[in-house]
Amino acid sequence: MRTFMVEVRLPFDPPQEFFTLIPSQRAMVVDLLTKRKFLSYTLAADRSKVWIVMLAESEIDARELLEKQPMDKYFGYTFTELMFHDMAGAMFPAVSLN
Repeated sequence: MRTFMVEVRLPFDPPQEFFTLIPSQRAMVVDLLTKRKFLSYTLAADRSKVWIVMLAESEIDARELLEKQPMDKYFGYTFTELMFHDMAGAMFPAVSLN
């Protein structure tokens, strides 16, 4: 598996349909995070970009997965393959009080 940082450009003035797709987009993102296909999903404060760190066999596989998103037709993508991706909180397992 390879790791990619995907910069997603969002439309400046999206049509109303864009906003109606938000619930289904969020549901898919949660599903992909749960399945660990997305490692992180971050929206810029000005809502102009989203950054996704994701796992895929290749850039082509990553693109094919992203094309399944409900909002895909409104997105533009830039891919960067990463050497590694470290995150705070992901380095040690959670402590169980049991």
